[in-house]
Amino acid sequence: MGRVSTTTVAPPGPERRRQGSLGGLLPTSAVAREGDTLIMALCVEVHSEGAVLPLLVLSDAPGLLGWDPVKGLAVRDDAGRSYEVQNLAQQAGLGALQTAVWIEPAPPPDARRLLLEVTGLVRTAVARGTGVERPLSGSSWSFEIDLVPQRTGAPVPGEPTASPPPGRPARVPARTFAAFADLLPIGQARVSDGVAICLWALERYTDRAVLSVGALVEDPLRAAPLTPGVGRVEVWDDRGTAYEVSPIHGAARPGWSETSLEVSPAIHPDARALGVRLSDLPGHGPTPRARLPLAGPFTFGVAVPGPAPA
Repeated sequence: MGRVSTTTVAPPGPERRRQGSLGGLLPTSAVAREGDTLIMALCVEVHSEGAVLPLLVLSDAPGLLGWDPVKGLAVRDDAGRSYEVQNLAQQAGLGALQTAVWIEPAPPPDARRLLLEVTGLVRTAVARGTGVERPLSGSSWSFEIDLVPQRTGAPVPGEPTASPPPGRPARVPARTFAAFADLLPIGQARVSDGVAICLWALERYTDRAVLSVGALVEDPLRAAPLTPGVGRVEVWDDRGTAYEVSPIHGAARPGWSETSLEVSPAIHPDARALGVRLSDLPGHGPTPRARLPLAGPFTFGVAVPGPAPA
């Protein structure tokens, strides 16, 4: 997933993912591993009529990954309720696939866990000029999402004295199964003037990280993904380190956009808090030519837990 993409899949029925319907974000670090493939949930974005589950698949299997969540994702909660699944957006690459899934209804207040089972993951290998689709090893991946998570906020650390490094083209691929270390849950949102900026999670790899960001708006605003040179994201830690930030993937529809950003180098193991600031975010009015940057800046403080005791 090393290049910026805007692949989307139109959901049936009216659009229900907007700033005005947002009920909150739930951080999660749920990861399921089976064979040479892992699946992670980046957060739960709760709305009045349903919820969005951003899911990421990483695999060491060669080929282009594919998945139809409508057929291959079963969602229920700890009370036994089942949820309808729709596909909002998907971007596939070699070894990585990111999907935003809409589930409905919204999880009720008495639900404590969502139980997910994933089947039907495939890879397409190119053989003599034609694509051959094969199932991934491991027939299913199951994991739980805690709907009553711990807080992830922290005081915003002091900013580094040196200016943040400029963004640069992201490396290809930015996400790999072999380099994945863990998932830092965030699940925080800032709301201002009909705009909600949502930090989902930070994927940690051996030599970099990937930060996922969502933007929700109300008419007449339209949100757009961040792209190289459009929008600014700054990341720093409580040790005084400023990180380079570069967009690698984006998707958008009326009412929302989402962007994944490479953060480098890897988050220092001694860091215990991150500061994240987003400004000059891309947006427009009723027509794309009516450019109207979204309000901001939006600043977050993110707690970074220390290593688990031995």
